[in-house]
Amino acid sequence: MSTPEILRIVFGFIAVLAMIGASAYVARKAGLSNLSGPGGRKRRLAVTEMISIDARRRLAIIRCDDKEHLIVLGVNGETLIAGDMDCPAEAEGDTVSEMNPFAELTDFARSLRAAGHRSPPKSNAA
Repeated sequence: MSTPEILRIVFGFIAVLAMIGASAYVARKAGLSNLSGPGGRKRRLAVTEMISIDARRRLAIIRCDDKEHLIVLGVNGETLIAGDMDCPAEAEGDTVSEMNPFAELTDFARSLRAAGHRSPPKSNAA
């Protein structure tokens, strides 16, 4: 292969990469990069927050259609604690320093532990 052929291959490769980058840029600006952007569908389901109670259970706040649901996720299944809660208004001006968002969750976890809901100790039997 001569030098002009190698240069032609290298410049052709660079041109193809530039065209791929330009079309990706145009697609992103047109809103085709994800479905929740302009012209796409809004997602209805989201996990708002999740906190671990112990090694086997977690509390999760799930949002669906502007309603929030508090559930406990465990190894044996899921339990709905509170359903159809209204989403808090974000424009009210409440900040994390003004209120403790985990106060209710912490009290709930303490009540579970006080009621004897502890995970069994791990055994080293193999």
